[in-house]
Amino acid sequence: MAQPVRIIGKSDSSDSNEGIQAQVQEVYNALHVKSHLYGFNGLSFDNPLRVDSNGSSRTKLYDNAGNPIASHLSADGDYHLGVQMEQSVLADDNNSSTTNLDAAGVFTGVGTSTLGVVGLQWSLKASENCTVYIEQSPDNTNWDISYTFNYIASKGGQGETVQATQAYWRIRVTNVGMITTSYFRLQGVLCPIATPLPSSLSDDARLKTETTMTGRTNSERHAWINPTNEQASSPVYRMVGTNFDGATKDPNFWTELNANGGGVTQGGGEVEVETSTATNGWAKYTSVRKARFVAGSAQYFQGGFNFKTAATTDNIRRCGAYTTTATVNTPVDGFYFELDNATFSVNSVSGSGALGVGVVNNVDSGAFNGSLGLSWIPTADTYYSLTIEWTPLSAWFYVNGELLHKMAGAHLSYYMTLPVTMENIYTSGAVDVNFETVSMYIARQGELHTNPTYKYIPGNTTSICKYGAGVLHSIIVADNTGDVYIYDGLTAAAPSKIISLLDTAQGSEAMGSVIFNVPFSDGLTIETDGAVPVTAIYE
Repeated sequence: MAQPVRIIGKSDSSDSNEGIQAQVQEVYNALHVKSHLYGFNGLSFDNPLRVDSNGSSRTKLYDNAGNPIASHLSADGDYHLGVQMEQSVLADDNNSSTTNLDAAGVFTGVGTSTLGVVGLQWSLKASENCTVYIEQSPDNTNWDISYTFNYIASKGGQGETVQATQAYWRIRVTNVGMITTSYFRLQGVLCPIATPLPSSLSDDARLKTETTMTGRTNSERHAWINPTNEQASSPVYRMVGTNFDGATKDPNFWTELNANGGGVTQGGGEVEVETSTATNGWAKYTSVRKARFVAGSAQYFQGGFNFKTAATTDNIRRCGAYTTTATVNTPVDGFYFELDNATFSVNSVSGSGALGVGVVNNVDSGAFNGSLGLSWIPTADTYYSLTIEWTPLSAWFYVNGELLHKMAGAHLSYYMTLPVTMENIYTSGAVDVNFETVSMYIARQGELHTNPTYKYIPGNTTSICKYGAGVLHSIIVADNTGDVYIYDGLTAAAPSKIISLLDTAQGSEAMGSVIFNVPFSDGLTIETDGAVPVTAIYE
């Protein structure tokens, strides 16, 4: 506790008393020090401060019990008052207990003020594993901050210090063991002066300065260490999409659909998808192939896009990884960005089947949950890097590498194997609206190849080897008495696309192994015409 201090002076003369008193009053006014100055004549403290005939005075500081306060020579050559710092470290009975806890039992302490306290210390010794929660509140009602510590009984007693950041604290402890504790000693301590470790430690109570790799934008993502102490890593492989060199559109990689004067033009390293001045013009540009999705890996769509014309009434512009109906350009499956009139949104759509119309999960600007804030809309004639990641349980939408929105939940898309799609639709009117891209592609965040399988197909048979996308590695031809037809699709006719025709009757020997290593998007069907049997090796 602070004590009042008197300044004591020894003096034999009263000639300078008024001058000293004036100086004291000046110091008092300048420093606002509420002190009383007294002279000491060896008998009492009641005389005013006095100086000798030479105008000098020796002054001592005493506490109110008459004990002198010392001064010490410091490194700077001056004398300074001798001071020391003391703190009152108090056990907090509100957050201490020796009462045993039943299995799943909970001790909840009583809120205690932390004002004037830096360190919140706790210690526990119990016979069962427990979870300790150090909770803080601004009002002793709402416990907004909670730090979790795992107490492992086999490791013995444990204690930590947490930084006080709000006005109240309490301790909660849950017995996570299977039986009642046979002993339970919990103590909370309030420490005014402390240098606590970070409030949150690793699971084994280490500082989190140990290497922990997390995502900058997606902090919930962590690098994975496998059981052989190696860091898991995934390469990124481009699956579909190209850059746009020259002025000739490549129909081997891209499919253009349009109506009412809309169209797609290429030049200067970019593609422009535009409506027209004709009523209800539209155009769409889609990759010929789909990017095969593999369980255990994430897919990644990215492109550089420019909503060149400002937001226009009755106009819809979309880009992403999705399929559409052929005639009305309605999304069926996949993930995409959309500018509809002046409303920008992120979307997933889950169709009812290969030709079904999708059910859209739509999130408009104003409801985004990413680091860019609740609202975002593109500025006309400005390029943006637009990115979508997806798995069977989540989808992430980014603008220039910053998270715009995250969707979570299953069945966001009926199919995960999707093409690149970009479209520009004028639903009513005749304004030429431009939508540009300098590149767009889909990549797999994972290995390019998976473990292949095989299937034996006898002669005169049509066999579906796979439903969905994959890679045909090779065909082993065991005879030379027929033809082999290989299709990308689920039938031996249109709309399936033929991959190859093998005419096995080209010599006296069987063809043996024919290497392909070609991807297919919609399935793998093999038809043998004649007695020739084959074995297909594919993913």
